Amino acid sequence: MFLYNPEVKKFLSKYVTLMFIVIIISIGFSIINVSLTKEMVVRNNQAIIGTLSSKYPNLESQIVDIITQGKSMENIDYGQKILIKYNYDKSIRINSEPIISKLVLETIKINIILVCIIFILIFVLVVRYFKSIYNDLSDMTKYVYYSSEGKPFDMKNKNQEGQIGLLKTELLKMTTILNEKVELLKREKIFLNNTISDISHQLKTPMTSLIMLNDLLYNDVPYEVKIDFLNKIKNQLNRMDWLIKSMLKLSKVEAKVINFKKDKVKFSELIHRAMLSMKIPMEIKNQKLTIEGNDNVSYIGDIDWSVEALVNIIKNCVEHTPEFGNIIITYKENPLFSELIIKDEGEGIDKKDIPHVFKRFYRGRSSSKEDSVGIGLAMSKSIIESQNGDIYVNSEKGQGTEFHIIFHKMYDSD
Repeated sequence: MFLYNPEVKKFLSKYVTLMFIVIIISIGFSIINVSLTKEMVVRNNQAIIGTLSSKYPNLESQIVDIITQGKSMENIDYGQKILIKYNYDKSIRINSEPIISKLVLETIKINIILVCIIFILIFVLVVRYFKSIYNDLSDMTKYVYYSSEGKPFDMKNKNQEGQIGLLKTELLKMTTILNEKVELLKREKIFLNNTISDISHQLKTPMTSLIMLNDLLYNDVPYEVKIDFLNKIKNQLNRMDWLIKSMLKLSKVEAKVINFKKDKVKFSELIHRAMLSMKIPMEIKNQKLTIEGNDNVSYIGDIDWSVEALVNIIKNCVEHTPEFGNIIITYKENPLFSELIIKDEGEGIDKKDIPHVFKRFYRGRSSSKEDSVGIGLAMSKSIIESQNGDIYVNSEKGQGTEFHIIFHKMYDSD
């Protein structure tokens, strides 16, 4: 696997190319060395022939033939015996023979030049290779530094192959995930601060009322007044209990810590369960409920949490619809989504209030209920969106309100 790495393959290809160049250079220097040796041998033969011919002019042709033609082993052995008498053999010192001395110097010079060239080529190759790695590592170091500082930095060669490229890709993934985690933690911190602030703000009024009522009970008041105070305290405590439970539910939904079921839910069953808790409030106001839709229309979701969301919406419609008014629920589906529409005959919503209807603790300009908290619709929106759904509202002043709930179809990727 190591040899298949693109960086290693690239280095090896350059190394092989370098070795090929070195071999060519070595051959060139060898040819030069052979030429020098040949030149020195020729010059030495010329010196011998010149010396002997000047002493024996009549034997010039024989001397030339003897020196230039091939030497037999017999003549070599005979010459070796003669020269040994004069201490001239392989053991003589290099500097005592000018031709050998010069040849050695030239050979050393050539080898030094060859070694220097090889060293320079290898040095350049290694430096370029490690410079490339260093630049990549430096680039990644800068990327990590700037990412930790929250500053943008464009890392070069992000799509290169090999282990370095893989490391860059994984580093990009890691920093992206870490940045997402940091952003998530920031949002969670803001969400927590807002939630605590909202709860504190909503509990402030009933707590103040409880303190005042409690102080009044210490006074000498008639029994009937005392009972009235106790009932008011009970109502405030119930309101606080409901508010805290609702806020806990909403916080869990918005924090995405709830695992919603993915069951097939029929709208007819969903509406039936939601109306169990809204039947009495509607009867008190003599309101009429109309339901229209095919019993087979369904969606994928969690019926228990969906009932919670639908109850809050119907409750809002009941509260804003006058006595003897009508509430109409229709549902339908198509290949893309299933839709549930809840329409009332209330006073409608001001256009300026529509963008804020689903915000926590928001009370519209026309809200007449003093004890209204404004958390129900916010919870409904969070529950629906957590089940691959959307909700929006259409309303005009004096024309009633329509809540549209859409659950998108979920298909397998197969």
